[in-house]
Amino acid sequence: VLTRSLPFMSRPHAWLELQAWGALAVPTGLLAGGVVGVLINTTFVSGISDWNLAIATALVTGAGPLANVFSAVWSKWSEGREKVAALTLLKALFTACLFVIPLVPINHIGLFILVVAVLGAQIFWAGIVTIRAVVWRANYSRTARTTFAAQTQIIVSIVMSLVGAAAGLALDLNVNNFRWVFFGSAVFSLLGVFSFKRVRVRRQKQLLAAEKKARDNRIFRLGNVFQVLRDDAIYRKYLLWQFIFGSGNLMTIAPLILVLTYNMGVPRLTQILITASVPTILMPATTPFWASALATRHVVAFRALNSRVFVLASATVFFGGIFQSLWLLWVSAVLIGVAFGGGMLIWNLGHNDFAPQERNVEYMSVHVTLTGIRGLIAPLIGVGFYGLLESYKPGTGPWALSLPFVLTLCGSCGFHWLYHTIK
Repeated sequence: VLTRSLPFMSRPHAWLELQAWGALAVPTGLLAGGVVGVLINTTFVSGISDWNLAIATALVTGAGPLANVFSAVWSKWSEGREKVAALTLLKALFTACLFVIPLVPINHIGLFILVVAVLGAQIFWAGIVTIRAVVWRANYSRTARTTFAAQTQIIVSIVMSLVGAAAGLALDLNVNNFRWVFFGSAVFSLLGVFSFKRVRVRRQKQLLAAEKKARDNRIFRLGNVFQVLRDDAIYRKYLLWQFIFGSGNLMTIAPLILVLTYNMGVPRLTQILITASVPTILMPATTPFWASALATRHVVAFRALNSRVFVLASATVFFGGIFQSLWLLWVSAVLIGVAFGGGMLIWNLGHNDFAPQERNVEYMSVHVTLTGIRGLIAPLIGVGFYGLLESYKPGTGPWALSLPFVLTLCGSCGFHWLYHTIK
């Protein structure tokens, strides 16, 4: 039923992909920053300092975006390679990282292994996302691609939210249940690997030939990837405001988990519902609206519209934190879900409005690499600001949520300025 709105030739690919991404949504639901962050703060508490827990929380909440600094490497590695074979290998390595997590001991070494395993899984996932963009562009037209991305996001969001809620319930029952939860997610990941192996890429010979020709005409360096920023002024300005705006978004979850744990004493399940499951389950409800808006708008115009909801959500998180109001934080979870319904859609597709086909991977690589840089620094700054405020005066940590709000507001203003500049 989900694939009937697509062109007939695209349906077989789409059905196989929906199965694969649906299965892989189980482990990605557990690797979501809110889920793993809550796991660390409520499980690895014996003999480990609050500062080490805060750093680990920052690293895992930013692990997904942080891993994208490797996108340039994956971009180069994938050139001239058959895309399905490349994706299958990366998914197998992603699955191997998942099988490590159930084995970690509850101590300093176990915490270190857990963080490394999460980072490793997210690094391989970054490669999957980078190469997936090429497959989607080859197999679907712009309109069909938007429709398919929306459908995929609906399935993935529902699965991820349910998995996150189930993980929270399991942790509330027994903290050691995380071992069985992650083992089961690894099994689902294997199912996704085998399902995707049957996907075919349309006109792959021409695509690989174009990639090889483009590769032969240049020497690969990191600077070559960032030459996109020098060549495309509009894309450069777009990514500048996206960096500021996205830093605010990525800075929010880690200090929010600390506020929920140490300032408000909220149970594990409630923490995961607010930081992960509720926003994720609400994404599909607004995805059709956002997909319709994207189909008729350039990415800059879409970002200007979508960013307004993010600003409202960030403001609600801030006021919910400083007033320690749980009902405001529930409202913020709803608003974050609405905002990310469009945010994740444009994150996957936005670069296509700027990139020529033969440089699609380069444009995506610049985009996700910059996401990775802010994924490293933003959560660490967030928890550092929280710790600084708490050391100055206990109980003032929630004011750390003011910083992501200011960054989100500035980024939104930048998108509006850029839209009025180019329209």
